[in-house]
Amino acid sequence: MKKITLIIITILSVVGTIHIEAQTRKGMIDSLTTVDPEIRKYFPRWKVCETDLQIQIYQSFKLLGFPKERLSKTKIEVLAAPRPDEYNAYEILLIKCGEATLNSAEINANFSPALYNIISGEAFYARINNPPETEVRSRDYCYVEIPPESPVSSTEATAIIDFLKPSDVTHAFSISLFEQSFKFGNSGFWLSNIVGNDEVGYPFWSAGESKVVLQRPLYANTDNETNTAIPYLLDIRLGGAYKITSGIDPSGTVLSWIPSRKLNISPGGKLVTGLDFSMPFHPQFGMHFNMEIPLREFRSEGINPNDFAYTAVPDEVDFDPDNPRYGTKIRGIVNQLRSTGQFSLFYYWWPGASNGNYDNFLRLDVGLTYAEVRQSAVFYDTTDKINYMMSDGITGLKTFKPNEFGDWIYAKLEYRNSAFWPFGVSAQISNQILMGRVYVPLVNWLYIDARIATPLRDLRPYESKVFFMVSPVLRLTI
Repeated sequence: MKKITLIIITILSVVGTIHIEAQTRKGMIDSLTTVDPEIRKYFPRWKVCETDLQIQIYQSFKLLGFPKERLSKTKIEVLAAPRPDEYNAYEILLIKCGEATLNSAEINANFSPALYNIISGEAFYARINNPPETEVRSRDYCYVEIPPESPVSSTEATAIIDFLKPSDVTHAFSISLFEQSFKFGNSGFWLSNIVGNDEVGYPFWSAGESKVVLQRPLYANTDNETNTAIPYLLDIRLGGAYKITSGIDPSGTVLSWIPSRKLNISPGGKLVTGLDFSMPFHPQFGMHFNMEIPLREFRSEGINPNDFAYTAVPDEVDFDPDNPRYGTKIRGIVNQLRSTGQFSLFYYWWPGASNGNYDNFLRLDVGLTYAEVRQSAVFYDTTDKINYMMSDGITGLKTFKPNEFGDWIYAKLEYRNSAFWPFGVSAQISNQILMGRVYVPLVNWLYIDARIATPLRDLRPYESKVFFMVSPVLRLTI
């Protein structure tokens, strides 16, 4: 591969030199800025993800007078050629910063030798004093190789709808206490384990559930004006929710500062399905659908009492006098989160999209939401020696579901900024619960994700006045 590359470089250099000598007295080589991208893409390319180098390269472009709106600290690409020596270093042919580019002559004239040598791999980035000349050189800073089959485009700008699920990488995984997501290869499949039910305002263990969801993008967006930001028109999700046992009594643990769990989901789990569909005629606009349905009907059964969270027994709850178990003491109330769902219309807006800048992103959802919680009673059957959970034959139990206008409202506004230090915030009203979220980076691969929820109506027995949770997020992409 190196021999083929060197042959191509030699041919291009000769042709370029003849042309330049005939047209100009400067004697500078154009360094592949006019070469067909189909040839250019076979040269070594990589993206710089080292924060300090991103700043230095960005400032170098800025000092040369490039408009700020054309530059990006996070979208820096290097085009290079292998050097025919014993070092594992490269000859830098082109550097892109956002939409702006510099060829080799411009780089040599405006970049300091120290910065150039670090980018090329001639000098070591992570060491103050370079090692002996005999040590093999390498690029020891953060970079991501671009495979040869990836086309060279006029802009490297991409829009990431979900920062936990970047669409512009081959492999990725994000791990936090809220969610663990994995993407392998170019299939577009994402496999996620999500703790909680944020859609109805119950984050982390406050929902009493976790779900495994497979997400698959379909139908490529062929609109040239929007497919950089929205590569697919349809995202479908399918999976299942299962009951969790954590959070019942967090005292004495590292998470003792989080309110204990009071909500459960029914035994048997739930089917989880949903989709996001962008309209082909205007992909920024679309509809969102999400639904969780219990896989079996609500019924009485024996349970392990340690697997469920309970609330106190109200005075009005007791066995029906006609129930043969009348007189048995009820130990507690189990609140079970049953069916939930949302339907909304959404709109994406990138303020700088007209200039190819997708650093700032807004999404607004407005629609309807549904959440249902049913109560059942738990008692100990002295005859069978079993703890039972049941609702038939018991008076005073409640079913909580939308019964006023505010219960149906679903609205969410999300903002993301991916320039230099990516961060995002969102605010949501669903099920009359206000929920906020913010994530900020500590380093390129480590974030902090915080979520808080508080009901806007009177508290229900299974809700906390304020539920706050913060988690580190390990996010790596290739």
